[in-house]
Amino acid sequence: MKRVLHKTLLNPFLIFAVLGLAILAGLELPDFSRMLEPVGGYYISLLKMIVLPYLFVTVTIGIAKIASDPNASSYVARLVLIYPAAMLFAALVAVGCCLLIAPGGTVDAASLSALGDIVNGRAGELLPDDEVRLAAPVVFQSPAIQTSFGERIIPENIFQALTNGDSLKVVVFCIVFGAALARNTGLSRQSLLDLFKVVQNACIEVIRWLNLVLPFALFAMVSSQVANVGIGPLVSLGRFIQVQALAAGILMLAGGMIIASRARISPIAAFSRLGETITLAVTTRSSFACIPVAIRELTENLRFNRFATDLVMPLGTTICRIGAVPYYVIGVIFIAQVYGAQLDFNAYATIIVASIAAGIASSGATGTMTVLLIALVAEPLKLPFEAAIVLFIAVDPIIDIFRTVVLVYGNCALTSMIAPRAKSREAVEPQAAETPARAKPAPQEVEAC
Repeated sequence: MKRVLHKTLLNPFLIFAVLGLAILAGLELPDFSRMLEPVGGYYISLLKMIVLPYLFVTVTIGIAKIASDPNASSYVARLVLIYPAAMLFAALVAVGCCLLIAPGGTVDAASLSALGDIVNGRAGELLPDDEVRLAAPVVFQSPAIQTSFGERIIPENIFQALTNGDSLKVVVFCIVFGAALARNTGLSRQSLLDLFKVVQNACIEVIRWLNLVLPFALFAMVSSQVANVGIGPLVSLGRFIQVQALAAGILMLAGGMIIASRARISPIAAFSRLGETITLAVTTRSSFACIPVAIRELTENLRFNRFATDLVMPLGTTICRIGAVPYYVIGVIFIAQVYGAQLDFNAYATIIVASIAAGIASSGATGTMTVLLIALVAEPLKLPFEAAIVLFIAVDPIIDIFRTVVLVYGNCALTSMIAPRAKSREAVEPQAAETPARAKPAPQEVEAC
């Protein structure tokens, strides 16, 4: 019953219906909609409450797992090179798409001013302590990149970073801590990882609880924002969606070319032979649900080594979040363009690195948590993101499809780069090779069924 209720409340059609009703209520019942504004603020605060605990345990578990798994030793050199390169490539593609089509370029002056009112607290006090002036563009000073970039990502005091909510510094600490944890042996390490897993599951459970009220919170947030701003900000996300789709298309095309080259097939066949995986990614929007089907199609349809595929595909889906990285890059550049921020090389470098860190941290996150992690990228640049989060949540059922498909298909491509081709049928199905005597009765069992 709980699972049915959860699926019903998070159904994309219901979310879009709530979005439409919220826009209508904001236009027709502005006074009532403004009364609901605190509800949206409480919901965002509850989500932000769970971010740092989730970040800490998720990144630590992921790094410790990849660094301590003995089965990954033969592939670790390629993993270390390919995974960061893939996420960097995804980030650069997103930056290029933003330079080609400005995602925040459709926001007019009236919508910009109204958004500024919301962020400044004059229409909701979402950020009472951070005044954002929109009379002039925000200009990023560019001190020496060696010091400013390092200060943004290296924590001097992890407890201070946790207290201040410095998410990026927390992630950097977790990467170092997870790698060091993997060097330890014995039950104590496993006990600590088990504890972290319990905390991670608890955080995910809290998010599931919050997702049960997502339609109501979304109605309150969107209706109050439309009452204060109008529908301009929502319409302005049309170009944001276009840029996300363009980046996803380029990454899918690149993945198809890699698979075609490795499997020695045509690019069209590279998509068709993974058709069930792509369809499942679109319909479920769950990358982990696609792993068994992806492994089966990679080994049976494309004939990649089963052992390597079993190891690399789940690992890549967890660590190499190439679907989320472009989302964060485009989202933060959208926010910067909305507020007239001038991004220099130093700022772009910070966006790329922080987006990769946020992508890794998004492993296992729900759609809402994935959206909220954009704070990890916006905070180092001191960009206000609260008002934009409402808009991003509103269109996330669409964007989530792009993220999931790119993540799943992209990791299929990366798996094809790491896993060797199977030289024989036995290499694809090792169990059949070990028990040849059982191979003949199999057709009789099928016929009997």
